[in-house]
Amino acid sequence: MSRFTPKLSSGLYIALALVAVAAACHRYPPVGLSPESFRAATSGADWTLTEIAGRPAPMGEAGRPATLRFDSDSARVSGFGGCNRYFGSYTMELTALRFGSLGMTKMACVEGMALEQQLATALDSTRSYKLSANTLVLRGDNGPLATFTRPTP
Repeated sequence: MSRFTPKLSSGLYIALALVAVAAACHRYPPVGLSPESFRAATSGADWTLTEIAGRPAPMGEAGRPATLRFDSDSARVSGFGGCNRYFGSYTMELTALRFGSLGMTKMACVEGMALEQQLATALDSTRSYKLSANTLVLRGDNGPLATFTRPTP
């Protein structure tokens, strides 16, 4: 029984290598949700801040967690920042997410003011998101900024 070993020319090796490199470098479009699907997936519950700036999120005034709520009928958000309530708008397309200017009540609190400032900075720096069933990660140019979870029904 003879063994047949095909010989490939160096030109064929180069061509195969170029095809492999081109396939590895090909940019696939980001997978994301339509605005309507995003609103449907995120609305209906207060998302609780669980992590901010890579650390577990502290509690706000009176031991309350910071929250984020998406409106089901519009591109509006609201929530509790740690001391005050906030509200504003957002825009999104595929995996891109940006929050507009936020309005906020003007109470002063013993606790929660630092948390509120961190959350406002995270929302302002948000450029994209990652959404799974009960977890929403807001991402900036350099990685995760804040993680929210919502209660399971």
